[in-house]
Amino acid sequence: MNTMQISCFLAVAETLNFARAAERLHVTQPAVTQQIHSLEAELNSQLFRRTTRAVELTQAGMLFLDDAKTILEIYTRAQKRSDYNAADTRQAFTIGFHSFHEAFILAEPLQKMKEKFPNIYPIFRIVPFQHLYQRLQEEEVEVVFSFRESGFRKGIQYRELKKIRAIGVAGANHPICQFRQLSMRNLKQEPIVVLDPQRCPADYGKLLHQLLEDKPLLDTYFCDSIETAITLAEAQYGIALIPELVQNKNQSICTLPIVDAEPMSYGVYYKTLSGYPMRKAFVEYARELIKTPAFNGEF
Repeated sequence: MNTMQISCFLAVAETLNFARAAERLHVTQPAVTQQIHSLEAELNSQLFRRTTRAVELTQAGMLFLDDAKTILEIYTRAQKRSDYNAADTRQAFTIGFHSFHEAFILAEPLQKMKEKFPNIYPIFRIVPFQHLYQRLQEEEVEVVFSFRESGFRKGIQYRELKKIRAIGVAGANHPICQFRQLSMRNLKQEPIVVLDPQRCPADYGKLLHQLLEDKPLLDTYFCDSIETAITLAEAQYGIALIPELVQNKNQSICTLPIVDAEPMSYGVYYKTLSGYPMRKAFVEYARELIKTPAFNGEF
């Protein structure tokens, strides 16, 4: 099936006349007839009923009409997007995260990058933990911001940017908000909201293992992202255990450091910096600017 077949089908369906359809498409009538015959053969259905006096859609033709319009619309959009991209002289720079929550930390490094490389076009991608190294090896992303993982893949580099502490997040009216800090013992006595162990960094997984040991399952809620964990904490389902990636400016929640939790190494993964000036500059800007107790972003 090709777009010429679809165009011929739609033109005949709208005009119910092969000659007028040919005029509209600026081709010969036999060419239209041939395209319709080949389309009917592919679909194994008769799309038009033809007589010496009239042309009309069959039931199969009417059923195919919406599909044909959708196919042509998708193709047209893709073609326009391709034409636009060909004319776009900006240089794409793809940044990987495990959660869009992490994108808030990069406003200052990206501002510096725009000053140094005016034609940069930042693109953000969510990269599952299990696909981190693969995306970098295949050059699908320039860099990936992530917590340090055990077991490096050959040819992949990691540069630590900061040690990140774990925090507890609770609704502003939760009794625990009267304290200045939490301990693992506190969390073992409360319902908790945690990240899915299959989708979280290794250091967080170790912390989670300590916390969940001997804890009733009914007191635990698992989430796919930091954002959803914060939402459940705000809704009073429990205390959310998350990495302190950004500062809390949300008045409806409180955040408390977990004093006896081991800090987690957070940094940037990349394949190589040699021969990639934009990538090298970005890593350096990130290293210089991500230094505050909690990054410059907020939630």
